Amino acid sequence: MASVFLNMSKTLFLILFLLITALHPTQAQVNTDSITTLYSTPEGRVNYRHLAERMNAEDSTLVKKDFISLYYGASSQATYDLDWIDTVESKIKEYNLLQEFMSAYELADSLLKVHPVSITAYFEKSFSCYALKRNDEEALTKQKYIIFSRCVLSSGNGLVDHPFKIVSYNDAIEIIKYLQVKYKQVIAEDDQTLRVELSKKYQGQTTLHFKLVSAQP
Repeated sequence: MASVFLNMSKTLFLILFLLITALHPTQAQVNTDSITTLYSTPEGRVNYRHLAERMNAEDSTLVKKDFISLYYGASSQATYDLDWIDTVESKIKEYNLLQEFMSAYELADSLLKVHPVSITAYFEKSFSCYALKRNDEEALTKQKYIIFSRCVLSSGNGLVDHPFKIVSYNDAIEIIKYLQVKYKQVIAEDDQTLRVELSKKYQGQTTLHFKLVSAQP
């Protein structure tokens, strides 16, 4: 129990650091192309696995850049399969809606072992942990959900010229939920671009734009 508390304390400190230093939308945008290229090489994929292992071990020395690299480098990994990821994320949501919380928990865990940056999986897993009264794990899972949501928010400002960059279609919906913004509909303008029509203005905007970052051909 003491070790769990220590890990939680370290992660909470890291969250505070990330929240304080999060990139403002008007500042320099994240260069997702350089990240996907860097982590697409054999050496880069080894480095990616090491970063993921450090995150899963609650390594408090990780910084914002590491989490941004984890998120956008995910699409460069050999295990990245966008259709499969979206299918599994939708199934996790379905399990929670049916109140099959253990199934949702286990499926989220299995996805995160392969795709360790699924914002949807972190959100749904934290929900199932709450239902299963796994309070410590809920807190840690929710913190990772916040971290990766803020990584996406640091990648753009939602305008058509500077869309938020995502690595899964479902992540766009999770960002809308994270921002607590109600929306009318999500429109796929092409294979990589989503436009979300809002019910009310968000920071003066009636639409938010998302672009899929994928290293797939």
